[in-house]
Amino acid sequence: MLKHDRFVKIKEYLSTNSAASTRELSEYLGTSVVTVRKDLDEMEQLGYLKRTHGGAIPVESPQKLEIRDTGVTIPARIDILTDLAKNYVCPGDFIFLGSGRTCLSLAEKIKTVAGISVITNNVSAVAILKPYVEDIILLGGEIVMTPDGLCATCDSNLQATTSGIFVGKAFSSGVGIDPDTGLTVNNMLSTYASRSIPKWTSDWYVMADSSKFGVRAFYQAAELGRMRHLVTDMSDEAVLRKYREKAPGLDIIHP
Repeated sequence: MLKHDRFVKIKEYLSTNSAASTRELSEYLGTSVVTVRKDLDEMEQLGYLKRTHGGAIPVESPQKLEIRDTGVTIPARIDILTDLAKNYVCPGDFIFLGSGRTCLSLAEKIKTVAGISVITNNVSAVAILKPYVEDIILLGGEIVMTPDGLCATCDSNLQATTSGIFVGKAFSSGVGIDPDTGLTVNNMLSTYASRSIPKWTSDWYVMADSSKFGVRAFYQAAELGRMRHLVTDMSDEAVLRKYREKAPGLDIIHP
């Protein structure tokens, strides 16, 4: 079982149980206790759970926005940054929208912007956009479940199959962002879209909430210098200074 799939199953288990031991999860996943311990340590760093002696418990995040069409509840920190990002979507824009709940939150906030066209690999966002947006292109490929419990598509031949596509702006997210490694994700499939974006547009908005700062996931999706804008709820200038020093041309949009 891939690590990404184990993460999804661990989150599912914790959603129906108040706590879980490493042994319980080992039996549930059919993997070793050592592997479970490593997974729990990484998931705690990503903010998915809280480690306890011998296991883990769910994390209750501050929540503000519930997206009716999907049943997904958006933490306040993501709601803050997508309130910023929505201001950069203008009537008539042709945009790319990535996968994950951050992009899902943005989809909810831009769905009524007049005349926009959207190309996306975010299957869950299509249900939100379709009643309002006339022109939507859903990229093909393999259906994958994100750690947020949302559906996305990704194709290992994405760069070839989307050759010649151009968009005015792109909005995407990831699992972690770090001054040295840039944007990182937890599975190889998710890297293909991110690595293709600079070929589609020069106006790329990477959305990263404060819980993702300093986090390094498994795969590098893009160096900081490949991005044009970083949208975040992070307001600590000492932290943001490190990112500006590493990528002087990076435009950081924050409260």
